[in-house]
Amino acid sequence: MAHLKELINRIRHEERLPTVISDRCVHTLIEVASCKSCVDVCPRQAWFLDDEALQFDTTLCDGCGLCVPVCPQRAITIQYDILIGDLGQEKVALCACEQSGISDNKSTLPCIHLIGLSDILKLYRQGYYTWVTTTGSCAECQRGHCTTLFERIEQINRALIEEQNPVIVYHQIEGKQWQRIQSRLDEKTPSPSLSRRAFLTEMLDSGIDSTSALFKLNEQEADVHPPPGELLPNQGESSIWPYVPKIDSNNCDGCDACVNTCPHNAIELTAGDDKASYRIKPQACTGCAICQDICDRQAITIMEWSQMAQQILKLQTFTCSRCGNPAHTPAAITTQSLCRICSQVNHHKNLFQVMD
Repeated sequence: MAHLKELINRIRHEERLPTVISDRCVHTLIEVASCKSCVDVCPRQAWFLDDEALQFDTTLCDGCGLCVPVCPQRAITIQYDILIGDLGQEKVALCACEQSGISDNKSTLPCIHLIGLSDILKLYRQGYYTWVTTTGSCAECQRGHCTTLFERIEQINRALIEEQNPVIVYHQIEGKQWQRIQSRLDEKTPSPSLSRRAFLTEMLDSGIDSTSALFKLNEQEADVHPPPGELLPNQGESSIWPYVPKIDSNNCDGCDACVNTCPHNAIELTAGDDKASYRIKPQACTGCAICQDICDRQAITIMEWSQMAQQILKLQTFTCSRCGNPAHTPAAITTQSLCRICSQVNHHKNLFQVMD
């Protein structure tokens, strides 16, 4: 019996472990990647990065899932569900953390802060503008020292307000209230416009109707995982974006390394009729910082929750005076006559062989 219990506990532990999709990880894409978001956020130090590789110790992991939302490439996934449903005319998402005293519940998560930007925005696009949560004391929990679900909602709301879209409302309530809301599944329609107190009272009286369902958090390897910017509604050039690449024209030498390595084409090279430019698409950026890491001139910075400072960086095209190949640099640099390779290599330097 003891062996069976040990086996069951081991299976349950493995079910809570995150899955790593290695092909997405920035450390697989480029050797000079500096990302260590999972390392920094893990309260158990289960992730660690050295000169050889990014490594994960399953014996230290407790399945909190906090590494999942901070991974810019969605390379880490863990399977949890939250309850979603219709409260009359209102769509509501419910989640609780295991420190709230609610256990063995289909909407209970190890930590509600494992819910990421993409999860919130996917539900928003389906009309879920209201979140109802219950937690333990985040200030006393070792998992609470991270970007919280509520901070992510506030970040999204800033962008929604900029475009005059409906904002996301969240209610953090006591566990007993939360369980009453979660358990009562009738179809009573609440009043169309309610204050916070009246809304919660109405929820306690009515509950979520029979159309409630489970929303699966995070993606599997085969799932489509659009960047958060693509999930924001009605974004324009002056909008606030989750991630915005910015190129310093004074440092850039037009080597195209950022264009060639960006896995999401957030920076593109456009050319034609002797006119070329770098075009920045913040909606495609995930914040992976590959472009920032690969740039040997430190010309690129990833801005977070910012407006787009530049959409197009104009380039001037020229023929290298030394090798004769076409090249381009930012238009602000008017004295460039050598391509990137020739400016670094002395072709006139002779190679001598020393012989005895």
